Amino acid sequence: MDSGTASTEATPTPTLLPAGKFQLNTQSGAKITFELPTPATDPALAKLEAYREKTGGKPVTYVVADVDNRNGTEMLNMYQINAFDKEGREYIFGAVWHMIDLWKPTYGSDYKYTLPGGKVLDDATGDALSNEGTELYNANLDNADVAQRLKIILASSDVDLPTEFTRVSVQPSGAGQGEDALPVQG
Repeated sequence: MDSGTASTEATPTPTLLPAGKFQLNTQSGAKITFELPTPATDPALAKLEAYREKTGGKPVTYVVADVDNRNGTEMLNMYQINAFDKEGREYIFGAVWHMIDLWKPTYGSDYKYTLPGGKVLDDATGDALSNEGTELYNANLDNADVAQRLKIILASSDVDLPTEFTRVSVQPSGAGQGEDALPVQG
């Protein structure tokens, strides 16, 4: 073919994966299942959503991952989930405690608590919300040890997700390349 002539070959259309339930059997032997996205009404998210609303935190999109590491050979922390749409845009889900940190009131050099939206709180309210945020933060520092099964919550600041993805990649332990999750059939 002449180098000045455009190719008539069509660009392959990527396979589209519908939003919904996904599963990954990791290289280390764990089984991870999750709904992408997980509805904010999921009972596992009740305390987080209540706290986010109390502090006026911006909405997020969640993933609640069921991490079954009973047959795994290494600890998993569900470092990140990366989803890609057909335009190539990446949607990143990380540990939910990052979001909790953004929602918590800050205690400034003026000795006052301030919410992320700028509202100044009295000490009693600020202390209570700060303590509640710290408790939620600590409750979500989860790792799935070998032989353990638990739910790990991830969140993304992207709230307008597409209904289809071209790839959903999970970094189960935060090291190395992501492993592809696939839709659960049936």
